[in-house]
Amino acid sequence: MPAIGHASSACALGIGSLFARRPPVSKVRGWGPGLEFNIRKRKRASGARKIFALEDLKFLLQLPALAIVSRLVPEREWRAICLSMARLGGASFANRDSRVLQTFRSFGLAGNDDLRGVRATRHEHHIQILRERLGGWNPAIALQGIEHLEAAQDAGHGAVLWIAHFSFNALAAKMAFARAGFEVFHVSRPEHGFTKSRFGIRFLNPIRIGAELRYAAGRVVIDRADPAASMNEARRLLRANKFVSITAGAWEGEVLVTARIGESGMEVASGAPRLARIAGAPLLPVFVGRDDSTGQLHVVVERPIDLSRYRDKAEMIQSAAQEFADRHLPYLQSWPHQWRDWEKLTAFTSR
Repeated sequence: MPAIGHASSACALGIGSLFARRPPVSKVRGWGPGLEFNIRKRKRASGARKIFALEDLKFLLQLPALAIVSRLVPEREWRAICLSMARLGGASFANRDSRVLQTFRSFGLAGNDDLRGVRATRHEHHIQILRERLGGWNPAIALQGIEHLEAAQDAGHGAVLWIAHFSFNALAAKMAFARAGFEVFHVSRPEHGFTKSRFGIRFLNPIRIGAELRYAAGRVVIDRADPAASMNEARRLLRANKFVSITAGAWEGEVLVTARIGESGMEVASGAPRLARIAGAPLLPVFVGRDDSTGQLHVVVERPIDLSRYRDKAEMIQSAAQEFADRHLPYLQSWPHQWRDWEKLTAFTSR
């Protein structure tokens, strides 16, 4: 098993109160002009989960080829194969807002081939998962910012790891933390994995979950009928000086916040900063990417986002989200094709 390199790194809060009193317009730090508060409460659509979906069929058709590649093809050639797979699907800059296109271009994404490159990294992540399940995957990983993990552990409250949504974060980060001796419990939604149907949850998603649980200390599954239960479990783990990881995204959570990246808006759930604040634990941003010139993966734990200076809950959430978005910028410059959320960006509109 390759050694990990260590280096220095470059519910109970009261949801209703966020909306009972809208704070006055306040400017927060961002790339470009100051921002207003941009927080909303999710309206989750009701309805039964599909038994089987088109995404299940697509994944089942890809699965044999991905498995063969994972076992028989050298890892250095995975990217080229995945680029060929991405070219078979549609990816276009057409019908996108000019401000979103401006953000794409500012990070070097200039054409449809760049979007295909982004999608190719998703295929490659699937190959990593399958390689781990079928024969073991042993990538070279450099864990940077270990001093922030050690400081959090020394303080006795664990830490909330806010993991940016890059393509290779799911398995590589858990590997890096486990190899370095840190117990990390991951908070995830019930349909975590490849697809969201009942078939996918029962038969497909365990492939990915099983790979991740070889390295994660455990999984905290969000119960949408009782979301406070998962947050209470996360708080219990933090009180026991464990680490709790949450992937940044808007697919879960009741309170969503939009932060600015360029001329675009990135929406994320507010659960990570809210959990850290109420538990008295540091909030550590984590970025995972690969240096394509060497093949080495980098798991970067950054210094904590300071939540203590905000007395107003809405200001704390908005400011934390914007600082997290700001911390993305150098990684988007270095690893533009590895960020999963380009196609989720919207033209930024202040409220």
